[in-house]
Amino acid sequence: MKFKFNYLILAAFLTANFSAKAIPTPEAVEPQYDDDGNPTYKVVYGKGDRLKADGTPLNLIQIECQGKAVDMVSDEELDKCRGDDSLVEMKYGWMDFATYKGWRAYHAECHVCHGPDAMGSTYAPSLMTSVQQGMTWDAFFDVIINGRGVEQGAQKGNVMPAFGENTNVAPHIEDMFRYVKARADGKIRRGVRLPKLPKFKEE
Repeated sequence: MKFKFNYLILAAFLTANFSAKAIPTPEAVEPQYDDDGNPTYKVVYGKGDRLKADGTPLNLIQIECQGKAVDMVSDEELDKCRGDDSLVEMKYGWMDFATYKGWRAYHAECHVCHGPDAMGSTYAPSLMTSVQQGMTWDAFFDVIINGRGVEQGAQKGNVMPAFGENTNVAPHIEDMFRYVKARADGKIRRGVRLPKLPKFKEE
């Protein structure tokens, strides 16, 4: 009886302690599309879903410097933000589950060539920059499915293979576009382990 009593006290303490350090997570959202039917993302800003021991939140999605993503500002703008904390804003929250899946699929299959965080490498271009410069969803889909050879503009020796029959890539192209677009729009900082909303379940 004594062991059972102590166990219940411990369980109650842990539950209370966790509750004090947890923030309710928003509900799941269905995969997002823009007004033209193109895949896009959903970000929900808040304090994060957990608090560290010092009371500061986790789920830091982006750091903004003068209203822009910190990894997209000039060196001059960054120097100003380093000298003035009022120009810096920490953005906490969650991404929708579909964008989270895109982040996971991208880093499983694409980052070896296109670089971590969709920023490119010496071997392949930055997909983040390509989207910023106007690469559409249709073009993104076409290149991944069909590849891109020298005749389509790829550099010799750096052709893009076709992934249309790759079951690790083809089913996830929409979600990968959501992730790359969120990066291109400055919603996700580089190097983040993307915090996700609950998985959306079709009813």
